[in-house]
Amino acid sequence: MVRQSGWISGALLWLAACTAATTELIGCAAATIELIGCGGGSGTSRPSETAIQVGGSYDIRKSVVEETCGLSRPGDVFNNPGTVQHSPGATEFVLSDHGSRDLPGTLRRDGGFDLRPMSSLVMGTIPATDTFEGGRFTAAGFVLRVTTVLQRSPVTGAADGPCRVVTTWDATKQGAPNVIP
Repeated sequence: MVRQSGWISGALLWLAACTAATTELIGCAAATIELIGCGGGSGTSRPSETAIQVGGSYDIRKSVVEETCGLSRPGDVFNNPGTVQHSPGATEFVLSDHGSRDLPGTLRRDGGFDLRPMSSLVMGTIPATDTFEGGRFTAAGFVLRVTTVLQRSPVTGAADGPCRVVTTWDATKQGAPNVIP
């Protein structure tokens, strides 16, 4: 019989106990790294929570729902790329829709999100305001309803006064899916 020093014998006993104690598998895995002991403590620690992650590239399909400006008709569909800048776990993000504007937003842990209203110039001369509702990230992408109110229609001969375009955005995530805890 080969005689083993005390610490080797203790480590082998510890390893055998960890292998047999399947209910302490997480504690044993952590302890294996540190060679401390099976369970490694009070047993009150929990695995860290999964962080929400929605950053990346998207293909955005914009479907016209309502249109009073004369630029398109309900049922028309437009596609464009977009990106979301987001640090895993953060509540703030920025959606860049087709690279022409950045839309800052607030993200909830369940994937719901809000974008701040955005003012811009349509065709470089017509003041417009976008409002956003119903934003929700999923593992596969996101959905959003956008209402754009223009001060006037850009179409020659259109009636004076404000007009609006309402679209639904259905975006498909490219690459790895979003992580929604």
